[in-house]
Amino acid sequence: MNAIDYILISIVIILIILIVSYYKKLNYICGVLDEILAGNLNQRVRLQNNIKQLGRLSVKLNSIIENFQKVNEKSRINEESRKKMISNISHDFRTPLTSMLGYMELMLDDNTTNDKLFDCNSLNCKQKNEYLEVIYNKGSYLYNLLEEFFEISKLDSNDVKIEIKEVNVSEIIRQNIISFFNEINKLHIEPKINLPEDDVYALGDEKALNRILNNLINNAIKYGVQGTIIGVNLIEDEDKISIEIYDNGGGIPENEIDYVFDRLYTVEKSRKLNTKSSGIGLTIVKKLVNSLNGTISVSSVPFEKTVFKFTLPKAL
Repeated sequence: MNAIDYILISIVIILIILIVSYYKKLNYICGVLDEILAGNLNQRVRLQNNIKQLGRLSVKLNSIIENFQKVNEKSRINEESRKKMISNISHDFRTPLTSMLGYMELMLDDNTTNDKLFDCNSLNCKQKNEYLEVIYNKGSYLYNLLEEFFEISKLDSNDVKIEIKEVNVSEIIRQNIISFFNEINKLHIEPKINLPEDDVYALGDEKALNRILNNLINNAIKYGVQGTIIGVNLIEDEDKISIEIYDNGGGIPENEIDYVFDRLYTVEKSRKLNTKSSGIGLTIVKKLVNSLNGTISVSSVPFEKTVFKFTLPKAL
């Protein structure tokens, strides 16, 4: 082996060492970026080397990370301010609105008061009572809307106390169906309830579960009004229980189904049906299901079957 061969071998070895060194440093940079993407914004790229290009890359990356950290912190502060503002506004509106609704309810219930109040020639008492009922209904809708905003702000701030314990899911479903029974009958919709013969128990919070079922059944009534059936299925598996709320109404278009749990999002058809939906109810449902360590999904074939299905851990 002559001198040229030794020189070539040395060059190859040096190149291999450089490539391995580059690879290790780039792999380290990728690892740092993975940590940052996972949420550790305090992480930085720290390289000790004589490679000018890698040094410049490290400086640029650290600069981007620092700017991103500042933007993220500002966003967090703004989000906290927004949540606090919504909560304060909801609270400030609820008190006078409750008082107004109380007075209107008294006027609607007291015929003597109505006769004295509506003593004029332009409109008769019956018409004025009708107008008062419209005002009362609009006020009630506004109050319920504020309640939803208030609740979503509490959920966002983790200000809702969730107590996970064994609950009788079968009984909670029965109670919720009974509360909507008159409304379902008025709409001439057939209720189909499928519960196991023995009561089913899950790990959850009774108040949260009542709110989930109330919202989902109310949603099925609103959007299933064009159908003929509203159903509830309770399914028991080895480690979980599943609850399905379904209807055969107008359903959800395929291009909109991914957005139904988004805040303030309402299906386009609901506007035409005048359902007065705030677009918050299903957001509350998803947050509550998640807080109970459950999952929720939706599927829809318009005028055949629209199903909201959520799961909860089974009580052992």
